[in-house]
Amino acid sequence: MKKTIITTILLTLVAVMGQAQVKSGLDLCLRDEATGEWLIGLFNDYAIYDCEYWDYVNVRKDKLELKCGEKRMNVVLKRKGQAVTAVSIDGVNHKTSMLTSKHLPDYPSKDEKAWSTGICAKEDSITLRVCTRTIKDRTGYLSFISRIVDGKQITEHMSADNQGRSEVRMPVSGPTVMGILNEFEHPLEHFHSASLAVDNGDTLLLYIDDINDHAYVMGGKYARFNNELLGGNFHPDFERSDNLSMDSTMMRQQHWMEVCQTRLDSLYTARPNLSRRFRTYYKDDIQNQYIHPMLLKCCWPKSGENQKELLSKTEAVMNPQQWMRSEVPLMCRGDFDFNISYYTSALEDVRSTPLPDPAEFILELSNEGKVELTDVELQKIKDFQTLLTKKSEDDLVNKTFQSDIIPILGKPIVTQYWDWKLSEQSIPLMMDILNSLDMDDSTREILKTQTFMKNIDGKSHVASQRMMELAHQEVHHPHLIDAIDSANRRIEDFLADYQRTQTVATPKAGTPASLRVSEEELEGITDGRTLFEHIIAPFQGYVIYVDVWGTWCGPCRAAMEKVPALKKMLEDKPVIYLYFCNNSPEDAWRIFIQQKHLETDNAIHYNLPQEQENAIEQYLKVSGFPTYRLVDTTGRLMPGGAPWPSNASAVVAAIEQLLPR
Repeated sequence: MKKTIITTILLTLVAVMGQAQVKSGLDLCLRDEATGEWLIGLFNDYAIYDCEYWDYVNVRKDKLELKCGEKRMNVVLKRKGQAVTAVSIDGVNHKTSMLTSKHLPDYPSKDEKAWSTGICAKEDSITLRVCTRTIKDRTGYLSFISRIVDGKQITEHMSADNQGRSEVRMPVSGPTVMGILNEFEHPLEHFHSASLAVDNGDTLLLYIDDINDHAYVMGGKYARFNNELLGGNFHPDFERSDNLSMDSTMMRQQHWMEVCQTRLDSLYTARPNLSRRFRTYYKDDIQNQYIHPMLLKCCWPKSGENQKELLSKTEAVMNPQQWMRSEVPLMCRGDFDFNISYYTSALEDVRSTPLPDPAEFILELSNEGKVELTDVELQKIKDFQTLLTKKSEDDLVNKTFQSDIIPILGKPIVTQYWDWKLSEQSIPLMMDILNSLDMDDSTREILKTQTFMKNIDGKSHVASQRMMELAHQEVHHPHLIDAIDSANRRIEDFLADYQRTQTVATPKAGTPASLRVSEEELEGITDGRTLFEHIIAPFQGYVIYVDVWGTWCGPCRAAMEKVPALKKMLEDKPVIYLYFCNNSPEDAWRIFIQQKHLETDNAIHYNLPQEQENAIEQYLKVSGFPTYRLVDTTGRLMPGGAPWPSNASAVVAAIEQLLPR
């Protein structure tokens, strides 16, 4: 072989070797003994330091050169026998110990820092990196966080690379506890892999070692609290007391509280350096679990129970504990948001005046010239009022209300005035309730903001002038009042654009939406089963998630807010979302599905004539709104109802069970 050829081969080999990834042969997690925090992870393929991934440039015995983008770093390990007892990072020495326990050991000193207080000037974001070492075939997570301005949960899918690493960026306004859900656990046993406290501008990394059952957090304002939460999380759940009286529930919960306190005392004895943030967090968490069953009973009293008496008993137990006040910020308080909503809802029930009569209200609007009704619509209203005066059977009254009054109430202009009437009755009362409660000003301000945002959101019309004036009287923080104003402006802008264009998007060719059976093809079919089978015929091989709803139905609209997160979880699955709209005017139906971006490639929408819609609902055994059903990949309607979108993991589990293995 010629010398030039040999030289070329050698140079090529050198070039290839130079391009190959440098590996360390190490498997170390090192803890800084001075701070108690996880300092650095040195693994075979990469290193973790300062919440970033580093590649190896050069590896010699206990001397490592690493890079992260343009940054370079030198690491020197110092050993005593086989154990690494110290590490030098760019010349800075750290006394270390190897982490071999499930979680970080207790910290070497006390930490009495309190939680941050107040309301942030603006929304910011956090960056979460999750690194998983596992032998499982798939790794992926859902991260979710609640927004301070409206309490809505934002969910993001985190896809892992071939080394189990994933990253997500999420909005946040001040201290918030976010959740991480392991997507690929047993489908019926989804669990929160972690709950993590985050704050504006945080970058943090969650390291999960499934093989050795380890989990550590690096970085972020609350790194210590998060590691203590991973290591000390016993989270005892209260027992259900659905069938118990209020007195029995209180006795059971008092015993449960004593058990929890004993367990906490044992934990604090074993780990005396647990931080103040951890102690206040668990005190608050246990207290909220303690009062939860009692507030449920107050919110939904059983037949024969007096709601006012239930509230009085509960307040006598809860209020001396000052349960609405806490060092822990609102968005970190676990079940507090549920409890305060149950409590204020119960107070609203006992203090509110009866709702206006819808039929009478529609006639008033007509008489005032605010809405135009046809002669047929006017006659339907008068016939319905006659039914009421004759004290007809409830079943007949309900059916007539559904068939004759709800479609009129669902007309956009009527709906607007009706919602304004209800809002102007309920929102001032809720402001009075919140102003009367013993809570800190920041919590009160946020809860007021969320009340206004929930009243605006999900509507296909703007808030009334009176509501916006009230919002500016009650909410003063610039970030919060701007969120309310912006939400109302978004609806204004959408309606202006809709009125200008009123176009219906044409489905892309080849997508499931393009296969939708037209109303013309369904004309004349009045048998529910035949009609349904015609509609689903193009979707063999898909699981179909059926949603029966109405534009007039508040719970239906609220449930649809959860659908985007559900679709993200199922975006790589053959799933069709099939919507049947009940008793809703065509323009209200079109406005809503466009406003909420429900016209996706795998969404099929119908607003059928009343006779056909009734037939579909009878076949699907609809007894309330919304109703959800599932159809398997062969077109077979599954028995029983399907989970709601608000329980996304249960929907995913139910759908995955119907997909071919």
